[in-house]
This record gives sequence, C-alpha cells and structure tokens, in this order.
Amino acid sequence: MKRVVLACLAAMLIAFGVTWKAQAQASESIWLTANTTAYKTGETVRVTLNAASATPIQGFTFQIRYDPACLKPVNASSPIPGMNGLPLPQLTGLVDGSYASTVPQSANGILAEIKFTALKGCQTGLTLESAALAIRSPEGFAAPLSSVLVGERNVALSIDSEAVAAQPAQPESGSVLSLEPPPAVDRGIPQWLIFAGVFAVLLGLLFVFSIKLIRMGVSKKPKPKRAVGTRKPIVQIKHGPQAGKSFVLNKFPVLIGRDPQNDICVHGPNVIGKHAQIYAERNGYFLMDLGGETFINGRQIKGSAVVLYPGDVVRLGKTASFMFG
Repeated sequence: MKRVVLACLAAMLIAFGVTWKAQAQASESIWLTANTTAYKTGETVRVTLNAASATPIQGFTFQIRYDPACLKPVNASSPIPGMNGLPLPQLTGLVDGSYASTVPQSANGILAEIKFTALKGCQTGLTLESAALAIRSPEGFAAPLSSVLVGERNVALSIDSEAVAAQPAQPESGSVLSLEPPPAVDRGIPQWLIFAGVFAVLLGLLFVFSIKLIRMGVSKKPKPKRAVGTRKPIVQIKHGPQAGKSFVLNKFPVLIGRDPQNDICVHGPNVIGKHAQIYAERNGYFLMDLGGETFINGRQIKGSAVVLYPGDVVRLGKTASFMFG
C-alpha cells in the first residue's frame, strides 16, 4: 500500500512539472543563441535571435553589442515569410536591426540569423542589449508587444589567431539586412591639430560676434528659421520599448525621460528621470537638455537649448531616440 501511495505522489509531481514547464515556455520571450562558439580568424560567426510568441507579430527589433576589434558585422537574414529588413544607421560596436511585415506572422523559432566576420584571435562575446516584438495597435501604429521576456542575452566566443582561407560566398536566404559598420575615419591629420584649428575659428567668430553686439548695444537670441504652423507638432519614437508610437504635442513645455510622471516616458540605457524638454518660444520649437546624454542629429548638446526642425532625430542616452515632426 505504501508503495502505491508513493507511486501516485511521484506521478502527480511529474504531471505538475510538465504542466508548469509548458506554461513557462508559452509566454512571449526572445533570446540569443549560437550553435558554435569556437572560430578561427577569417571565419563567419553566426548567432540566431529566437522567439516564442502566442501572438502573431508584424515586426521585431534587436540591438547586439560586440567588440569591433574582434568582430565585424556583415548582415542579418530573417526566414519568416513577409518580413522585410529596415535599413538603419549603424554605430561602431552596436548592431541595430529592425524588421517589419504588412501582415501578422507567426514567431515561434528563429527570428533572424546575424553574421559577423572574425577579425583576429581573442576571447570575446556578444550581448543582446535590447529586443522587442511589434504588433499593430488599434490606431494603426506599430507598438511593442507587452510582457515579452528577454531570456539568454550573452554568447561567449573564442576566436583562434590561426587564419583560414577566404570562404566562398554562400547564397543568402530570407530577407537580408546589411549591418555594415560606418567606414573608419581617416586619421592622417593629428587630432590635436584639428581641435586647435576649430578652436581658433570659434575664437575668431566669438570675437567678431562680441564686437557686433557691442555696436548694436543689445543682445539678441537666435531666432528659428521656420515659423510655427497651424499643424500641431508630433514626436515619433524610433528606438526603445515604445518604438513606433507617436505623441501629439498639445501643450508646452513637454518633459521627456524615464520618470512616469513625464509627458513622454521613455526607457533606455543612460536615460534619466527628467532627461530633456521641448518648449515653444518666439514662433519656434526648442529642445533643452536637462542633464542627461542628449544628441540631436548625432551632435551632443549639454545643458543648452537648440532649435527643433521637422525631421530632426533626437537620441537620449545610448539607444532611445525619437523624430520631431
């Protein structure tokens, strides 16, 4: 009798474990994997971005950090029918990929295969900085699927210094997205000489401008070149958890940052609570940095305000960005 009771309890525990495991695998999740982690110099490194989702998706995004001294990005390819790659400007050391489809697609398995070229012998790795699954909102905009769990983020790689012969090009399948990094800057001119020249030019311009102000007897602030029209401006999130979402700016100033009390709440590496604000003044719109890492069209602003024009791209921190329009 005792053996029968123990057997029943064991059967119940096994059934409970199987049920719990099935439920855990049923939740939406994204993770990074690699079939091989040992390579030689010159070989193609392949990793896969995987997903499990009960909800059909219409796109996905990912950012993978790598060591540019050891690896060079090549491209990504998605085997999902109807998924099209959206070319994005690439930053050295960070792969930025985005795919979209006009109709919902099933996402259970490989989302994309990402390829790198091994440059030299080293111990390195890849880190999945961020990833998201996208659906279409009732308003018709792309919106991130909520409650998506990012699983395995890191892949460790061992690259042997022994070089291999050039590998023949393999036919690509699926939708191919180029991930080539920006070309290296020609460093023929010493940087100190460039900085010295720029400093001298700025000093001369400051001197001329000061003379003009003294003669005019009044200091005027720069005026925007474009007047505010009747159409209300919008902010469209390009990267981050709310990628694809748009905000109509009905009142000013507009506070932007990680704090949920802000008018626009964004998240990302190095985004602070009150990161920046947009305000209207003198028939124009301005962006003010409030102490975070703020960039407009790739140029950093620190504790100052600049004029905003339609089409300007603003980046907060390392990855979160939006377009003003």
